[in-house]
Formats: sequence, structure tokens, C-alpha cells
Amino acid sequence: MSVLKVSLAYREVNNLSAVMQLVCTLAAYFLFLSLAIVWVAHLWVAIPFAVCAGIAGIRLYMLQHDCMHRCFIRPKWLNDAIGITLSVFTLSPFYACRFNHGQHHSHVGDLDHRESFEINVLTVDEYRALAPLRQLMYRVYRSPFTLLVVGPFMVFAIFNRFPKNTLKHGFVGDVLLHNAMLAGFVGMIYALAGMGGVWMLVLTIYSGASTSVIIPYVEHNFEDVLWGRKPDLAREDAALKGSAVLDFGRLFHLLTANIGFHDLHHLNPNIPSYNLKRCYDALEADGLLASRKVGWREAFSCFRWKLWDEQQGKMVTFTAV
Repeated sequence: MSVLKVSLAYREVNNLSAVMQLVCTLAAYFLFLSLAIVWVAHLWVAIPFAVCAGIAGIRLYMLQHDCMHRCFIRPKWLNDAIGITLSVFTLSPFYACRFNHGQHHSHVGDLDHRESFEINVLTVDEYRALAPLRQLMYRVYRSPFTLLVVGPFMVFAIFNRFPKNTLKHGFVGDVLLHNAMLAGFVGMIYALAGMGGVWMLVLTIYSGASTSVIIPYVEHNFEDVLWGRKPDLAREDAALKGSAVLDFGRLFHLLTANIGFHDLHHLNPNIPSYNLKRCYDALEADGLLASRKVGWREAFSCFRWKLWDEQQGKMVTFTAV
């Protein structure tokens, strides 16, 4: 029996589980954000609370991500309503980001559609063909400083105010509504807590964005990740070999709504996050799934990999050029 066929049984949506996930995560987000704001005069207390709020914000994004796949709750329109509401806290306009994320799923592992990935990857030959200045720009782009410190905040705080494909696919109304809701939320924080409250919100966003980038980066940028070109690139291979499992422990899976089981998610994106680990455990126990697992130590070493070597079929460092 195939992995995909077995996984079909885990696509069932459970409204009670969905509501519990949503309520508990929102409660954690507002609790930690409120505590950060209350203690803003004592930064040694406020900053840890803001970071915790940022982590809760990551989990809210993962629940919104379920809504993008319309597998979080029933009926389908309620997925959209929740996804739009959560966009205020995830800084991700729902319909535009759902379209872009759908493109990512359609082209996972496809060298001809790397524009659908969050982080760009060049091949060795493409890098060698660049002018020296362009090579330097790519090196800066792929540096840990850009990927972890600068880039995530730029994406969520600036670029997501008008994401790619907004004009091309008619998401202007969605983006304008999202920005208006976000402005209202920031305005409410300012009215209640002044600029100190706003700065705590900014810190929450920054900590969540910078932490969360580790997830998509490592899931698709480990050394032996699979890249290829269709029709030679099979869908199941692209999903299971073009993504890794983040083996960071139970607490990580709880805090990130099981997004670490990423190869299975790419194979069947209609499995709700609250069913994903159970499905993965069943498949692994039956010997049907042998995932590429990346632990904490290897995860940070993944930032060494900069280029895809088509000859060797693996990611390499700049020293290999």
C-alpha cells in the first residue's frame, strides 16, 4: 500500500480539535503580548514575553496555513474567514498568500519554477555565469545575516503589504482589507498602550519572523535535497525527497502545529496539522515512510549550503565553485 493511499484516511477535519487549537493559540498570543506591553518599562521581563508572543504568532501562521489548504475546519467558507482574521497577527494577506503557497506546492523541487519558493536557490552553473557584482549580491542574499536577521522582517513587515501576484491575479481587495485591519490593530495597541505597546508588537513580529525562517529554509535546503525538472521529476519523489522532517522534538512540533513533518505535508497537503503527526507515526511504524530527518545541530549547518550542483545532485558551498 502506498504512502499517499494510507494518508488519505487522515484528511478528516475535526471541528472540535480545530476550535481548541485556535482558541488556545490566540489566548497564548494575547496573553504574552499583553504581558510584554504591561512590563515594557522593564525590558528584561518584557522581551522574553514578546519572544513568546512571537512564537505563538508562528503557530497562528501555521493554523492560517491549514486554512490556506482549506483543511482546518468545516465548512470551507469558515476556513477563509478564520484565515482572513488571522492575517492581522501573521502579517500575511490570506488570498494572495494562499495563491503563492499553492504555487509552491505545485512546483516543489522543480528547478524550472524556483520563483515559487520562499528562498531562491541558484545552480552552480548559473552562479558561475553571473557577473562578479551579481555573485556578490547572491552571497549577501544567502548569508545567515540576511536570511535570519534582515530578510524575515522585510518580508512580513514590508513586502507582504503588497505580495507578489497581487496585481496579476486580482488580490488587490484582499490586500487592502488586510492592510486596513492591520492598521486598525496597530492603532488599537497605540490607543491602549502608546508607543511602548507598539514597540512590543514590533518586537513580537520581529522575533516570530526571524525564528520562523529556520523552518522553510531547513526543510528545503539540506545537503541531499532533491531538485529536478519535469517530466523526470516525479510528484511523490519531489514531495518526499524535496522536503525534510525537522526532528527538533515534541515541544517544537507542538509549538509549530506539526509543520516539521514537511515531506508528508507536501505529499498530502489536505491533512490537517492536528492529524499530521498521527499520520506520520502510523506510516513510519508500518515501514512505509523513511524520511530525511534534520536535527538541531545539522539544521544550523544547513546554512552552509548555497548552490545546487546538478552534476553531483546535492547542495554545495561556495567553496565548491
